[in-house]
Amino acid sequence: MNSRTRYGLAMCLLAIIAVMAVRGGFIVARSTALSDDPDAYRVIAETLSKTGVFGLPVGDANARPTAFRPPLYPWLLSWFVGEDGKLSNSAPAVLNFLLGVIAVGLTWDIARRLVSPRAALVAAGLVLIDPILLWQSTLVMTETIATTLAVMVWWWWVVRICHTPMAESDESCETAKMPVYVNATVLGGLLLLTILCRPTFLVWSVLILPVMWLAGPACRIRRSVFIATAVLVIATGVGTWTIRNMSAVGKPVWGTTHGGYTLLLANNDSFYDYLENKPWQLPWRSEAWEPSEFFAAYEALPRSGDECADDRVAYDAAKSVISKRREMFWYSCWIRLARLWQPFPHATGDRSTASIVVVGLYHSAVYLLILIAIWRLRDWLHPRRWRAWVRWWPAIALVITLSGVHAVYWSNPRMRSPAIPVLAIAASGAFKRRSDQPG
Repeated sequence: MNSRTRYGLAMCLLAIIAVMAVRGGFIVARSTALSDDPDAYRVIAETLSKTGVFGLPVGDANARPTAFRPPLYPWLLSWFVGEDGKLSNSAPAVLNFLLGVIAVGLTWDIARRLVSPRAALVAAGLVLIDPILLWQSTLVMTETIATTLAVMVWWWWVVRICHTPMAESDESCETAKMPVYVNATVLGGLLLLTILCRPTFLVWSVLILPVMWLAGPACRIRRSVFIATAVLVIATGVGTWTIRNMSAVGKPVWGTTHGGYTLLLANNDSFYDYLENKPWQLPWRSEAWEPSEFFAAYEALPRSGDECADDRVAYDAAKSVISKRREMFWYSCWIRLARLWQPFPHATGDRSTASIVVVGLYHSAVYLLILIAIWRLRDWLHPRRWRAWVRWWPAIALVITLSGVHAVYWSNPRMRSPAIPVLAIAASGAFKRRSDQPG
């Protein structure tokens, strides 16, 4: 075993111990929060385990199929449902803990490869103690798994897809090299899992796949097959979910029937009025929108009992508000974009001013480190070094994806969770010495 291998094993062990202490301790301290089911993932998992139907319970033994939520997370949880038909809190706690270990470890390895071993420790530490990820690790929601899957995609891209520079790769088109296509298959599989976790990631996949042309084999034929392999894996998986929904809910839904609600939540008269009349406030005293008026209006919308039809009603209602108040729509897009990346959470009744300030200062420090890193590494950002950017493209594309989607759909800081490792690695560049070389 060489020194590099020993160092890597030591860092992995250190990461596991740190995650056990920090993430594990936080999960134990807030274990009661795992009993909540704000997005119905728990009830869908329990229904799937008991009835074999991905749906919501109807009575004691029946279920109504649904596509209201993406399938991956409830399906995973369904494997941990007990014989009593209930999902214990320990199952999502352990799952979130293990996903946290993976996210911290892969963040460290990406930063080691792209920045420096010194910076890698900083990046891993930032992901470990990030307030948003800590909080979400104690909830039955998708932020934790989405973050881990996103960093897995980026890690595979760096380690396997961009492993061999195109200029050094074999230009022969006579023999297909199986490892190349295995790498593409795994990348397609990982992207598929992100889409089945959050449909937003389909946009990310669309941005990533064409750039495989710059990262794959030198032979154009082999490069085309390389990309086609990943596309085929994604299309097969998404197509299977779409066919299931066609059979189960009557419409070829490729994502969820939740999109109309999230678009309307972001674009309704109550929210627009709040933005129009909201006075300027200090970041740690900025009051959140009170959505009770919206919920009342949403409940008053005509319902047919068909979730696809109800989703369309919500889409139409949102489009009606947007068409009537176009200037507010464009203004609200900037507000939602700002809220996605803002360092300070909004002031709510269950948040103390001290906690808001601490969280806000932490994220402000991360953003400051990113600015310092950009300044220190500005020569590396020159366009002539564009080929080196290919390894960073999944990270850049993720920021673009989240910004574009959540500028239109509902937005708050937790929705940037998948990009937190990206921000951490970028911030770690502030600690890179000129003499440091990537590991």
